[in-house]
Amino acid sequence: MTREDAPVFVREIIKTSGDMWMKGWAEANGGNISLRLRPEKTGDLSGFAPKTDWIPLEKALPGVAGEKFLVSGTGKFLRNIPLFPEKNVGVIELDAAGAAYRQLWGFEPDGRPTSELEAHLRSHEVIKAASGNVKHAVIHTHAPHLIALTYALALDTPRLTKLLWQSHAECVVGFPEGVEFIPWMMAGSPEIAAATADALLRRNLAVWQFHGVFATGRNLDAAFGLIDMADKAAQIYLMARAAGRVACTLTTDQVARIAANFKVTADPAGLAADTADYFA
Repeated sequence: MTREDAPVFVREIIKTSGDMWMKGWAEANGGNISLRLRPEKTGDLSGFAPKTDWIPLEKALPGVAGEKFLVSGTGKFLRNIPLFPEKNVGVIELDAAGAAYRQLWGFEPDGRPTSELEAHLRSHEVIKAASGNVKHAVIHTHAPHLIALTYALALDTPRLTKLLWQSHAECVVGFPEGVEFIPWMMAGSPEIAAATADALLRRNLAVWQFHGVFATGRNLDAAFGLIDMADKAAQIYLMARAAGRVACTLTTDQVARIAANFKVTADPAGLAADTADYFA
């Protein structure tokens, strides 16, 4: 299958996975992507013959019961999705209770969805409800500068949020609700799946300590753009520190004024956070 031959609903993930690879976010089999499929864009997929029996989920997700998702495969290299989409991604559907899934397309010849499937599906249930059915995309990737921050600094949600806002003037406009910081948990576990879904109820970005970042958006471009913006802010901060010191930064008042100018509401906890020691 060539890129041109791929179904319409696969082409978006082809572009995003290639962009993630070019950014250096998806080493080896790192990172995973999911897209809740819109019937009006994908057509009727009911003709796909199920490729597996129903596979139970750790937790029933009635909010996305019956939905279909395009998901990257476990152990697959994202850089190979543009070359062999039918091998590296697939379509799954949830049953009428949201308690199990089965594979409909892709994952050739005998692959499976990402090991972070629970985190993706729980996040989709949350963002579907919170956004009024607007958000359809979830990306998890290993953006290196954000990961480096979690090694270099003692972080929490308000201070990570303000640090990024102060490091790049676009950030308070791009993610005024802030960035959730999730202390280390085992990847692929029910605990990190629950923590990530809870974070995305309030915010569009969540950083996993020592591991990577989760983002959501109305489509994959929107989710990708948020990660790109946050990782650039982290890179700017780290470059300034590597140059010797951070002599100055955006003040709390300046961040607040930027937010007001663009008519967004900055998270009050982020604005109130004390980041002075990061710039000492």
